[in-house]
Amino acid sequence: MPSTFEEEHRRELLILDTGPIRELVLFHAVDQLQFKGLRGNLKWIVKQDSYIRCTEFIGSFHRKMTSASVVAELNCWIRETDRTGRDRLWNQVSDEFREMRMDEEVVKLLEMDIRSVTAFGPVDVSVLKLAQRYEALSPLVLTIDGALQGACEKAAVRVRHLLEINWLA
Repeated sequence: MPSTFEEEHRRELLILDTGPIRELVLFHAVDQLQFKGLRGNLKWIVKQDSYIRCTEFIGSFHRKMTSASVVAELNCWIRETDRTGRDRLWNQVSDEFREMRMDEEVVKLLEMDIRSVTAFGPVDVSVLKLAQRYEALSPLVLTIDGALQGACEKAAVRVRHLLEINWLA
């Protein structure tokens, strides 16, 4: 059984990939903002109890962080939605970031291994690079991306798939 220090240290830093943020925003958009046309896009958070478990899990970490590349990827997703709802989706993204007290950092392309960028893309590499940058805080990466999950495991970075939150929270 972990000591109190170990338990608190384990919950020091959560690094979020695009997928979990998109799922939180999507669920809220469908459930609260009545964006019924987006319901079919929900994959991992489809019920209120899943949303609550996810937000409680995220809230259990002292610090939350993502990369600027994740925000750019969210932009690509939002641009594919109906123009009339984009403002409300961006407001929801901003609200989620504020509520989480999310830190956002830039990981420059020149700091990335180009072979990794080719294999996984700059967003995944930026998330992994953040985890390595803050290794002393024993970060946990939260994702829905199996390739990123595998890359994190290979690099000895703690990682969880969003589906696992139902069992961890």
